[in-house]
Amino acid sequence: MAAELLYGINTAEEVLKAGRRRVLRLLVSRDEKSRRVNELAALARKAGVRVEFCDPRALERLAAGGNHQGVVLEAEPPRKLSLEEALASEKDLKRTVWAALDGITDPMNLGAIVRSAACLGVSTVVLPERRSASLTGAAQKTASGAAERVNVVEVVNLNQTVIKLKEKGFWVYGMDMGGKPLPQVDFTLPALVIIGSEGEGLHQKTREHCDEIVSIPQKGGVESLNASNAAAVVFYELSKRI
Repeated sequence: MAAELLYGINTAEEVLKAGRRRVLRLLVSRDEKSRRVNELAALARKAGVRVEFCDPRALERLAAGGNHQGVVLEAEPPRKLSLEEALASEKDLKRTVWAALDGITDPMNLGAIVRSAACLGVSTVVLPERRSASLTGAAQKTASGAAERVNVVEVVNLNQTVIKLKEKGFWVYGMDMGGKPLPQVDFTLPALVIIGSEGEGLHQKTREHCDEIVSIPQKGGVESLNASNAAAVVFYELSKRI
């Protein structure tokens, strides 16, 4: 499995702490003397990871201009689970919330959604293999290490996956501007929340598989929330039921 380069202190720290994937080395800028970076280097050594100090310009090139905060981690990509593995990992299906992304192509949006999922008790994020952002280094940087705390399932056909989850007892809620206002929705668990793209929303076939279409009431004349912000709002509402 090819290694990937991750950057940012929080991301590197979470990867090292979680221990879910093999880490090859931690690269640290020679100019970086902060306490957090020193602690990160100590954490890497404790985990048996090689620490290398290098020229700051080398880190700039490796991070492709991203805000690396003086560190770059070389590690295996995050492990993706099969649908069956993710279901088997749930201790209590009746207190389970999953999310699925339908047409989210911006890695930053994906990273922000994964971060909200980890913070608000969503245990699994389902991603289509095609026409969807993947957990690139940029997405993981935006997630700020949360990709280590959430199961990721990549599927060939999102609609077939939704059908399988309904057979397992999941209630499916699609997010769309024309849906039932969020305060009026009586969510049932286990729940799958489907977030559509900002431009097109949910695909028609995906809408047909939803038990309920949910909208977020808005004020102030703004047309719609960013997809990741909308996801955080509905995740928070569902977190009250977990």
